[in-house]
Amino acid sequence: MKRLLSIEWSKLYNYKAARIFILLYFVALIAFGVIASFIKPNVGGMEINLKELGFFDFPYIWQNITFLFAIGKLFLGMIIIMNMTNEYSNGTLKQNLIDGLSKEEFIRSKWLTNIVLALASALFVFIITSILGLIFSGSTFSFYDGMAFLFAYFIKLLFFFTLCLFLAVLLKKSVLALLGFFVLWMVEGSLMIAELLTKGTTDKELNEQPIFITDYLPLGSSGKLIPYPSVDLQGFLMNKSAFVMQYVNWSFVLTSVCYTALFMFLTSFLLKRRDL
Repeated sequence: MKRLLSIEWSKLYNYKAARIFILLYFVALIAFGVIASFIKPNVGGMEINLKELGFFDFPYIWQNITFLFAIGKLFLGMIIIMNMTNEYSNGTLKQNLIDGLSKEEFIRSKWLTNIVLALASALFVFIITSILGLIFSGSTFSFYDGMAFLFAYFIKLLFFFTLCLFLAVLLKKSVLALLGFFVLWMVEGSLMIAELLTKGTTDKELNEQPIFITDYLPLGSSGKLIPYPSVDLQGFLMNKSAFVMQYVNWSFVLTSVCYTALFMFLTSFLLKRRDL
């Protein structure tokens, strides 16, 4: 495992664009942690103090921070796509195989890199969230309440990285892989809108939100891992946090894990069966 990781690390280290994107990603995480408490967005002419709203209170901070930081996964996804497509354009894949690396070892090195990047990101988020929460949290909730969102964040990143790797292997070109992701996003979005228009937002018989099949498509399931933070202004007016306690939906975790396994299998299948 160390040998495979060292091979991948040398490729990333010698690829300038990868170094820049990784650096930008983790610097952005640290920068947000430093300036987060000073952020006071202006909405409708009214200054919003995130600290007073309870943004940094446990357990809400776990969901709030992971939801925001998950947007940054696009930086790392770009690295994974470019790193893999460069294997084709630069001929390093063929050279690795000539040097004795098997196709199975090659794809395993990519998977290990994905896992390490997801773990490193989750660790950074844990450290930043812990520091911000311990300093600014005014709630009486336990430090560990809501930490399941950190695990959901890891699964979200791992799924996204696996999907990016699959598209890169399938299409072999960075531009085509990015276009493929955009097409998948558009298709799922169109299906979601169609289903929403068909079912509506509320089940009239049960008077509750209906189950949407599109929520269990690849990107839909991943998007539901960390829901959009819900705000209750009435709670804020009662000197409580403006944020509503939400929980990880484990059905989406299971679905995302299954999709991750599926894309890993398809990536391996393509690489083993395709002529290089």
